[in-house]
Amino acid sequence: MNNEQEMDRSWEFNLNVSGVAAPTGFKAMEVPEGYYKVMISDCYVNPERNANRVVFKVTISDGTFTGQIRTTGMNKPTGPDDGVRHYWRGALESCGYTAAQLDAGQISIAPASFMNRPAFMYYAPKGHNGSQWEKVEFLTDVDFAQKLQAHLAKSTPAPTGQVGSVLGGNGMGTAPTTTSKNDVLAKLGLNAK
Repeated sequence: MNNEQEMDRSWEFNLNVSGVAAPTGFKAMEVPEGYYKVMISDCYVNPERNANRVVFKVTISDGTFTGQIRTTGMNKPTGPDDGVRHYWRGALESCGYTAAQLDAGQISIAPASFMNRPAFMYYAPKGHNGSQWEKVEFLTDVDFAQKLQAHLAKSTPAPTGQVGSVLGGNGMGTAPTTTSKNDVLAKLGLNAK
């Protein structure tokens, strides 16, 4: 079929693309460690891989990385004292459920408990601190605000240099041991008399 005229241009087939996302043509954007507002865009159990694990797809909903999807999962509790219950509580609180709702006794949890609900997460990429997995932690709105503020304060360098430096100082915010009257007047642009 090297001849252009022999190419089949009357092909046809049936295809269902409902619910299928189109490829972007790019590898997923690398998201740095940080605190993000997200939307729970999917949650499901894949019985072929682990029928006891709920998988969550979270879509970043604010900032530079809006639209980026990350995946995490949690095992279902295996008993009334299973420690994983703490993580489920955290996920539910992150999605806006109140203590009054959650402390009412046994509750039923289903995909509708999470789907299309805003939430807050801490994210660390694979390889961060030697981890072989991405890390996603659900946070309450209060925890999110506090930890985001601390993270931003830690990652924003303090200003240095002439702006705001100590009068008569060395430009680094420290004062010399003594400052003469002439030095002060010279800094002010006045001549000493």
